[in-house]
Amino acid sequence: MPEARRAPIRSVRRWLAIATAIVVAVVVVAAREQLLAAWQSLDRVDPLILAALVPIFLLSLWTTAETLFGYLRGRGELRRLSPWAAMRLSLEFNFTNHLVPSGGAAGIAYTAWRLRDYGVAAGQATVAQLARFAVTFASFTLLLGVAIATLALGGRATPAMLWAAGLVAGLAIAAIALGVLLLGRRRRAHRVAGGIARLGNALARPFTRRRLDPAPLIRLGDAMHLETRSILDRPRRLWRPFLWSFAVNLLDASLCWVAIAAFGELADPAVVFVAYGVATVASMIAVTPNGAGPYEIALIGTLVAGGTAAAPAIAGVVLMRAFLLVGTIAAGWPLYHRSVARRPIAAASTAGECAKC
Repeated sequence: MPEARRAPIRSVRRWLAIATAIVVAVVVVAAREQLLAAWQSLDRVDPLILAALVPIFLLSLWTTAETLFGYLRGRGELRRLSPWAAMRLSLEFNFTNHLVPSGGAAGIAYTAWRLRDYGVAAGQATVAQLARFAVTFASFTLLLGVAIATLALGGRATPAMLWAAGLVAGLAIAAIALGVLLLGRRRRAHRVAGGIARLGNALARPFTRRRLDPAPLIRLGDAMHLETRSILDRPRRLWRPFLWSFAVNLLDASLCWVAIAAFGELADPAVVFVAYGVATVASMIAVTPNGAGPYEIALIGTLVAGGTAAAPAIAGVVLMRAFLLVGTIAAGWPLYHRSVARRPIAAASTAGECAKC
């Protein structure tokens, strides 16, 4: 009997490993031209400036994790989480969130699953991540306003950049308002959960007769509603993650600035920040892993429109994206596999256990 139980475990582990390897292979093949171009450009790069990408990347992961963990610690959770464990979790979250083309859904689901090891219920973990996005959008909007004001005062703000910045800021505010609107009322949260179940069943109908039970999703929606109401009643819990989110935005944008500087071009930091915001929005609506393609086009286009020389802008963006791809896979994939290998059954039953929260 014990042997019969182990076979499915090994099977789940094997298929998850195969699926992940396929995703990584597809991403690497799709980015092969970028990787080759980045490799060929290394002889034109200042190695000392390029080396700064490594600590900035690690600091970005750490501050991103703190925007999430800071909120949960304010709830009395994660007492057992050491700084090293926080960094390790951040690397895993970064891997799943950026390598799988699901608009961030894969990263949210995986993060909720991993945080169960630390006693965090799925509803709390999901809302904590949505709160992280909300405070990051809020601090980004404030920083974007500073960047645009700086460009306007210096006479460097073109109409195209003003329109782009206004659109990005408007989308950020709309995303926050939509989240509060959907989860702020219990009945509305239930309807959203039921709608997701119906949509999933409609998409799966041509392939299987099995139907997704809406009850677990509705219970998860109820848990998320209660957590959202708790935030609205005590908004001071978001103060610490809000402060951390400023560092997240600045560090992520500085990766682009440093990569361009490695080619001898000192781009305007305000222009880089606006370009980073436009590219981030483009990546969120793209169906490719990590927004590959639309992200680069939006980033380079905005940089050039803001006065950055085209050659170093293109080379810097390509080099930065190649560095992030290699760093994400090299650092996140082994940790991801270690976690999945330890708990393969839980990975396959996350949706069912979410219903118990």
